[in-house]
Amino acid sequence: MTGPDLTAARATLGQMWGLGRAVKKSELGRILRLGSRDPGESVSDWESGKTRIPGPAIVAVQMMLAGALPPGGLSSI
Repeated sequence: MTGPDLTAARATLGQMWGLGRAVKKSELGRILRLGSRDPGESVSDWESGKTRIPGPAIVAVQMMLAGALPPGGLSSI
């Protein structure tokens, strides 16, 4: 998965989940339980190519694209 793929995945997930917008970077970071102070910053770094997207994050996003809901359901967004 590349940075542009992840950007597209956020848009697709937002549509799948009825948000009417892309899932925000900070929301995806929280869904993935990123431990940094600003979880959206890691997602931004991945999308820009600054850092590689970790394998577990790729798997989680792919599972959500296949229909899995985030931990805690959509109320966790």
